[in-house]
Amino acid sequence: MFVLKIVTDFASAHSLRNYPGDCSRLHGHNWQVEVSVCSKVIDDNGIAIDFREIKKQTKFVIKRLDHQYLNEIEPFDVLNPTAENIAKYFFDEVGLLINNESVKVKEVMIWETPRSAVTYSEK
Repeated sequence: MFVLKIVTDFASAHSLRNYPGDCSRLHGHNWQVEVSVCSKVIDDNGIAIDFREIKKQTKFVIKRLDHQYLNEIEPFDVLNPTAENIAKYFFDEVGLLINNESVKVKEVMIWETPRSAVTYSEK
């Protein structure tokens, strides 16, 4: 199995609903996004999927969230904008854009701070 990973970032603000602490107040993060994609096959050039394509589609999803107040945009206007929910959102949304018969999003890691991260996968 080949696993390819890209790393990018975005900035946004959020407030956690029903959270018993400071994070219930409006605050921002410089999120780091790591998207890992897996494939059992490579093409004649030895490539499973171009890194540029993974970055392009991840940045397409980021564009919806970058410099936004997450609580005001779908699905986070209803869904609590936790790092866990953001990781699953990227997994699902990037997957819709790049998954095919040979390439699948394997996992997404979201870094909320340089010392705090969450990983979402479906395994």
